[in-house]
Amino acid sequence: MAPKRMQPPSPPRRTLWMMYKGIEPRYRILLGMGFMGFSMFGLWVSDRLEKAYPPEADTRVTHVSHHDTAAAESSQNRAGS
Repeated sequence: MAPKRMQPPSPPRRTLWMMYKGIEPRYRILLGMGFMGFSMFGLWVSDRLEKAYPPEADTRVTHVSHHDTAAAESSQNRAGS
């Protein structure tokens, strides 16, 4: 019977925050600035796209009360019968 080999201990698990804190401060600043630049670029592109392709109509629902919904359902039920 062969002797069992011992496994080396596994390294401690690091959280995302611990990995982030392990990055050199200069590169953490650059990473943050990169995320902000990417976000600003996304906002700029979305504004340009909204101007280039305006919505045809405002289809947002502002407020529908329970009473209005029940009345619409009952009128549909009467029309379908």
